[in-house]
Amino acid sequence: MLSWSGKWNVKWEALTDGITPSVIPSSLSDSTGVSALLSALSLTVDPDPCVCAALMTSDPSQLHPHGVFIVGSRYAYPTALPGAQCTWSTFHRLAYLHPTPAAVRMQQLFYENYEPNKKGYLRDLHNSKIHHAITLHPNKSPPHQYRLHSYLLSRKIAELRHRTVRLHREIVQTSRYMGSSSELHKEDLQLGAAPSFMRFQPHRRQDVLEWDFLTGKYIYSPAEGQPPRRGMDAAQKAALEDIVMQVMEMINANAKTRGRVIDFKEVQYGYRRVNPLYGAEYVLDLLLLYKKHKGKTMTVPVRRHAYLQQTFSRIQFREDEEINAQDLASRINQDSGSLTFLSNSLKMLVPFKLRGTGSDHREPKEKRINVLVPLAGRYEIFVRFMANFEKVCLVPSQNVKLLVLLFSTDNDMERVKQIELMREYHIRYPKAELEIQSVSGTFSRALALEIGSSHFSNDSLLFYCDVDLLFTTDFLNRCRANTILGEQTYFPIIFSQYDPKVVYAGKVPSDNHYVFTSKTGLWRQYGFGIVCIYKADLVRAGGFDLSIQGWGLEDVDLFNKFVQSGIRLFRSTDTGIVHVHHPVMCDPNLDSKQYKMCLGSKASSYGSTHQLAELWLEKNDPVLGRTTSNSNRSRTT
Repeated sequence: MLSWSGKWNVKWEALTDGITPSVIPSSLSDSTGVSALLSALSLTVDPDPCVCAALMTSDPSQLHPHGVFIVGSRYAYPTALPGAQCTWSTFHRLAYLHPTPAAVRMQQLFYENYEPNKKGYLRDLHNSKIHHAITLHPNKSPPHQYRLHSYLLSRKIAELRHRTVRLHREIVQTSRYMGSSSELHKEDLQLGAAPSFMRFQPHRRQDVLEWDFLTGKYIYSPAEGQPPRRGMDAAQKAALEDIVMQVMEMINANAKTRGRVIDFKEVQYGYRRVNPLYGAEYVLDLLLLYKKHKGKTMTVPVRRHAYLQQTFSRIQFREDEEINAQDLASRINQDSGSLTFLSNSLKMLVPFKLRGTGSDHREPKEKRINVLVPLAGRYEIFVRFMANFEKVCLVPSQNVKLLVLLFSTDNDMERVKQIELMREYHIRYPKAELEIQSVSGTFSRALALEIGSSHFSNDSLLFYCDVDLLFTTDFLNRCRANTILGEQTYFPIIFSQYDPKVVYAGKVPSDNHYVFTSKTGLWRQYGFGIVCIYKADLVRAGGFDLSIQGWGLEDVDLFNKFVQSGIRLFRSTDTGIVHVHHPVMCDPNLDSKQYKMCLGSKASSYGSTHQLAELWLEKNDPVLGRTTSNSNRSRTT
């Protein structure tokens, strides 16, 4: 006889003439209710060796002859009895059940997969439903059985490796408590290091590990040889799904006790990088659904940051009896198939606090961003910058302040027009903080930013900007999120556009500046002038070198100072900020190092090497140039 842990509300639908609804109990809460149901059915249903009733889901549109619970005096499992001729004509009535949470839990434990034409093939094994189930049905095909068995063994291996990492950490922690850290083995120190983004400390600019920026579909990478934007490959997508699944399992570990459950919605954006010594590292912005089922029920969307690490386990090495040098070299070059496991406590994810759930809870106000823009001449470019600033900051009333550091030029009329433009915006937006500060002397970006920074307190968030830049609201949010006072500074890798005359070959350029392809621009991997920074951290690092005059080099000097200061550098591609192309003028009177850097920047801003090669071929070998151009167009199509 069945025992029911929850109450099932039953809705009856007549299929043929038969028993009346008055005979059927309206609810099933225990074995007595089940007995009453079976007795009522036996009055009218033709005798059948296997079936007395079919209990279906609450949605009639999902009816199908697979995976239903068949209720009888001796049997209750999600399949028909072997050899029995059980057909739909057997039933005079069907019950559509509205299950309680306990009943839903039973459906999760007895996992059933009846996708059309799949014949029991479980396509997605990286699924929390499969991990929680105690039975998987159907699973009758030997190839499918071997595949499932292999996957479950891999999960077991991952769990054991995770256990070894935890044991190494306990060894390190215990040794430190006992004062015998010097006796630790190198492997214990390597595998027993606590999860942290600071396990590797760079001492040179070239050693800073850069992050890739990712969304739900794309990865934006500054790596050499990689396109600026590429689709997320299957391996990375599977890894991300597996990480999110583990995160949600950890969050919902005590969901029943807390009286709430958190459901995953999507990854808004994130960052990833691989530390070759320790493992893969992720920062994910997750959109979740908070579902409270104790007290007053509610469902509220929430966003949380997850800081995650997949720690490498010990190195696996196998030596053949006879070592073949070529075979060994090929194996070393192959990607390792070893699995790693999530090892971060995620304390920042729980408990979840909802807006309005407590009298003392207040949503923190956005941190003010102080935008500093050095400027000398270039009135038309300044008009474009202010138009974008108005759309992004002034119209939505962003918590920002703009400080323009204006140098004198030979053209006084241009300076007057710039001051007048700022006055017009101030009249249009009287509550906005717009300020213009005169700077004497020849143009020096380092001098301007040093003078501008002196106007702010040590806890002020500064954004060193250029007049050639366009940015979005999302970038401002990341500027706030990725800059931490006393701990971290954000050096975004910006996208720099190529010359539109080269890119569009004389055609009308696109109005959309946020087009990220290898043809339209490149990531400025060696540009460090755009930074979000706290004033106190600038002082701690040593500030700008005011001896640097003219174009460039002040950004590299500042970045090197931060590398030596011990403050964590967060460096990643950012799709919310773009450097619009403009002609580069290099002064021959510059310092030789600055002049060389200026010429390199000028050369890289014309266009991609592929497109420049096409232009050269068209000019010097018209026949070959046309052939190459046509083949590229057909390949693009």
